[in-house]
Amino acid sequence: MISKRLVDGVLRVAVKRLWRGGPAIAELRDKAALADGWLARVGGEIATTPVDVGGVPAEWVGDEAAAERGVLLYLHGGAFCLHLPNGYRQLAHRLAQFTGMRVLLPSYRLAPEHPLPASLDDCCTAYRWLIDQGVAPARIAIAGESAGGTLTLGVLMWARDQGLPMPACAVLMSPVTDFTGGSPSIESNEDSDVLFTRHALGLVQAHYLASTPAADPAASPLFGQWAGLPPLLFHVSGSEMLRDDSLRAVEAARAAGVDAQVKVWPAMPHVFQLIGLLPETRQSLDEIGSFITAHTRPLAQPEGVPVSAAHDVVAPTQEKNTMDPIIQRMQDVFERQRKAFAAKPFPSLAERKEKLKTLRELLKRYQDQIVTAVSADFGGRAPADPAPGRA
Repeated sequence: MISKRLVDGVLRVAVKRLWRGGPAIAELRDKAALADGWLARVGGEIATTPVDVGGVPAEWVGDEAAAERGVLLYLHGGAFCLHLPNGYRQLAHRLAQFTGMRVLLPSYRLAPEHPLPASLDDCCTAYRWLIDQGVAPARIAIAGESAGGTLTLGVLMWARDQGLPMPACAVLMSPVTDFTGGSPSIESNEDSDVLFTRHALGLVQAHYLASTPAADPAASPLFGQWAGLPPLLFHVSGSEMLRDDSLRAVEAARAAGVDAQVKVWPAMPHVFQLIGLLPETRQSLDEIGSFITAHTRPLAQPEGVPVSAAHDVVAPTQEKNTMDPIIQRMQDVFERQRKAFAAKPFPSLAERKEKLKTLRELLKRYQDQIVTAVSADFGGRAPADPAPGRA
């Protein structure tokens, strides 16, 4: 396990600071590829089976037999324009473990090469494909994180309007539901959010929406019609800028008679479920798995047996991570330096800046040690570069 304080520090230095200069999409994708390579070395590669879903490339995670329990359509995030395939496969694998279901992971088209509605069209195609394949809606759940959560809501509203049957339930992890910037937490949580700034959200909006108005329900599902949607579960961080996008969405759903639940996690990074080393990740996925299995109906479920009782899903055991000693040393040194920095008065701004520089160098040194050690453990595998414009 790894401490949240350490994760917050890394994200503030490596990600949040990146947005300040208004980075080009190519630079953002280069950074995302580096992060995805680290995820591959830390978590290992996940076996997948490629599949074409109505012209949209996709991957199955989990064996075919798991589909008897049900199918989870997982729509990944990435600010609508980035792709971390190894990170998404690892989360899909964990979702498969906690639900016992087979997971379908479509690779929707990315902005800015393909702005809205391209990504939403691809995700709707994936859901229709599952229905056309004969998968019973009672055995389908949809889950999405960040941008994927936004797309999940878009798919649900589209399917209802098309007269398609609803899936059994849906899970939304920190979705964007209002691109107009109307959520108070966009401003109030800008400092506490370890990933984003208002400038970052503005860049995402410009890349993704193009000519689509921000208040269009296809972009901002908060302003869509919520009646007729299946049970919904939102997980969001209390310290992130998008917190109120989830809280307001839950209010709108409940006002329309939808069974909507929300769990607010105190002081966690945006979509922390992608960070498998955090203990809160396991807790969140356990709750998500319980919600999904409580609402989906396995194939050939005996009559009279409650939905939740028909599942025999065993949560995965916690494996000891081979880089724990390095992480522990890193956390110990970082914590000592932080306490020393907080306790000792520095007479000048220059000395304060020098101390911060020392902390950053320590952080970078231990990051390099982790990557080196884990790369050796996993044979130095490197992920393939994603094709531009498509996940």
